[in-house]
This record gives sequence, structure tokens and C-alpha cells, in this order.
Amino acid sequence: MSTSSTPSSTPPAAQQSLTVTCAAMAGAIPMITLVLWFVLATDGIGEFPATWAPLVVLAAAAAAYSFCELAGFRTPALEHSAHSARSAAEIEAESWRRFTASTFTRFAVCEGVFLVSVALAFVVQSFWVVLIGAVLALPLFFLEVWPNARNQQRFAASLESRGVPSYLGGRLQD
Repeated sequence: MSTSSTPSSTPPAAQQSLTVTCAAMAGAIPMITLVLWFVLATDGIGEFPATWAPLVVLAAAAAAYSFCELAGFRTPALEHSAHSARSAAEIEAESWRRFTASTFTRFAVCEGVFLVSVALAFVVQSFWVVLIGAVLALPLFFLEVWPNARNQQRFAASLESRGVPSYLGGRLQD
């Protein structure tokens, strides 16, 4: 029986599942953009719209970024349980459930930037607004939503603020 003090090299099943789900969600933005090109770009890409429409999309992106950075990774800390000793697997499962819920909330906020651009594109009849929304929403998605080490560590810091390990980065091997 060997012991190791390093976390497992394979990501937990919850992380793998969340990554696949996030990849599918991220793929929706380029697909919808392509479909809208056929709807809105009847004569090439068209004229650039009035400046208010792109500014609204930019303001939505700034608001989404601010929300994600200031509140998107906050969660109540894990509690020490005096009544029952929870196993590391139970704590890890609870941590991943909370992280997944937070990920979907941040996704909804970031995807809202793109959805605002789609609605505005129909108002001003310009495909440019959809492109601007996609160009702002995709990097925002990959920065704030993708379940990478940065986002896991930020969320784990909130979970672990009372000293209970969250195991979002994996558990030590026996």
C-alpha cells in the first residue's frame, strides 16, 4: 500500500461532467451567431448600427463581469458538524453541488450579454450587434464560468473560509 501526498491526477467525475456541460453551453453562442447571420446579414455583414446599441451591449458585459467578480464566487462557508462526522467524499460532493449551481448562475449572467445583443440586433436590424455580443460574451464565459483552476480556487476560498476543506481541487490519495 503506497501513500501519496499529492492530489489525484484525474479530475473528479463532477468536474468532468461540468466541463462537458460548459463546453456544450459555450458552443451555443457561435451556433446562434451563425444562424442569426442568415437572418440579419442579408447583404453581407451590413452597416454598423447607431452607437447606442453596441454601448448597451458593452454596458451589459461590464455589469456581468462586475457581478461575477464581486458576487459570483461567494457562497456560505462549509460548517463543522458536531453532530455527525461527514466523510471527505460527502464534503467534496456538497462542494461540487454548490460550485455547479454557482457556475450555472454565472453562466446565466454571462449569457445574458449575448441575449441582450440578439434582442438589440433585431431592434436596429444589424448583425454587427450580434457579433459584438458574441465577441464580449465568449471571453467573459471562459473567464468567469469555465470550471478551471482559477474559478475552483476562488469558489473553494469562499467554501473554506471557516477552515473546512472543500476538496474541489481533489482529495489526497490513500
